Amino acid sequence: MVFQRTDGKNATISVSDADPAVTAAELNTAMDTILARNVFAPDNMGLVKKVSGKLISTTTQDFEMTV
Repeated sequence: MVFQRTDGKNATISVSDADPAVTAAELNTAMDTILARNVFAPDNMGLVKKVSGKLISTTTQDFEMTV
């Protein structure tokens, strides 16, 4: 989740192990809640608006080792 700070710079909040089924509506609601509660202030700068949100997923392929 990327937010704009009061100084105009962006701040990113990452969630590890996010639910892969999260919807855009749920993400927007979560980001709105973060803004409304005003509990994060990176570098003492408040968050003022949503910039973007992404769900990044990676897959791992295990290979069998032969001797």
